[in-house]
Amino acid sequence: MSEFQQRYRVVEKLESGGMAEVFRAESEGLQGFRKQVAIKRVLPHLSEKTRFIQMFLDEARLSAHLNHSNCVQVFDIGVGDDAYFIVMEFVDGSNLKQIMENLRKEERSLPIASAALIVHELCKGLAYAHELRDRRGKPLHIVHRDMSPPNVLITKYGEVKIVDFGLAKATSQLEKSEPGIIKGKFSYLAPEAAMGQEVDARTDIFSVGIMLWELLAGKRLFLGESDFQTVQLVQRTDIPSISSINPLVPPRLEEMVNRALARDPVARYQSAREFAQELTTFLYEHGRSVDLFDIARLVHDTMRDNSKMRPRQSSRIDRLIEEALFEFTSLNQASGGRPNSPDATPIGRDSRLSVESSLSMQFASGRESDDVSASIVAQGVAGAASAIELLRPGNLSLLEGESSGRTTAQIARTGALIALAAAGAAIMVGWLLNLLP
Repeated sequence: MSEFQQRYRVVEKLESGGMAEVFRAESEGLQGFRKQVAIKRVLPHLSEKTRFIQMFLDEARLSAHLNHSNCVQVFDIGVGDDAYFIVMEFVDGSNLKQIMENLRKEERSLPIASAALIVHELCKGLAYAHELRDRRGKPLHIVHRDMSPPNVLITKYGEVKIVDFGLAKATSQLEKSEPGIIKGKFSYLAPEAAMGQEVDARTDIFSVGIMLWELLAGKRLFLGESDFQTVQLVQRTDIPSISSINPLVPPRLEEMVNRALARDPVARYQSAREFAQELTTFLYEHGRSVDLFDIARLVHDTMRDNSKMRPRQSSRIDRLIEEALFEFTSLNQASGGRPNSPDATPIGRDSRLSVESSLSMQFASGRESDDVSASIVAQGVAGAASAIELLRPGNLSLLEGESSGRTTAQIARTGALIALAAAGAAIMVGWLLNLLP
């Protein structure tokens, strides 16, 4: 069955945070089949936390059951070199945080109807998740727990999608002493979550209410000078009148915002479905034409502005090295998906052949007359990959036992020099032969 093993080739790094990195990648199959996906990789220091990884895997498997147009779909879970991955639908667009920041930077206000439509779409996705049942009809009681602008993705066509259902629960249950894990998300907590009480679907509704308030006001609702102050603001739940900030907000919509942001969960909308239905009624009564094309224009404006600030792309040789080394095995094919399975193929193992093969094929396809030159570059980079492999702790300990007194540090220095020399030679040859940009 090895011919069916799925492989993912990284195209570019999209973003990184305190918990994970996100990459755009291609899923490669038979007969040249390719599909763009997004890969979220847990950062190495979290991969060592068994409890966190177990929750991550359990919740990621749960999120794989979500199949709705307003929820980002999860395709696979993977592991490589003790790093864990979640493979999901690639959303070509922007997140709501970027859109809101772009509007503030340009001192533009979001039309009332557009704000209501975005939140309406969010409520549709939440209603599906909150009401989802298993095969026996038992409610799954899914609560996102981390509804915030970065977790709302909007495509170039105006489709609104919620991401990170699986990661949210694992995040909320991490040890409190863990730094940098949920920083920046306190602003979108519900009061009961900020006080450590039980949460349910109404917790997500409060978070969505915060986003609606901010979309209408053009400013943040709960933002202190520190995380502690922000949590205190959430706990007090003092909500400024939205119409005093934006006089264009109709009284009916202000009532809906205040209900979603009620401090007592009993006073809020009791379901995302109820909130969505009231937003539908408002949009009909408001009498302003709005559709997903209007939302799409916001995304295009944001992507255009972000592209101007995008850092220069790495060289071709950097991209090829990353693509060749960043491949991983699906947990479904790695000993039944057990964490830290000895049968799971780590990234970089036997990497010399994979790097050399990948580079030779890609360079040769671009310049058939430079086969020999491409081979030199490929072999140089492959040598660097082999040297890097020597630096792995397990390999260093093996080499140390066979080195007749040489220390691990000496071996490491030697391996590093080999890697630098091989990579430097490859880059120099590529530059002299006009193979590299």
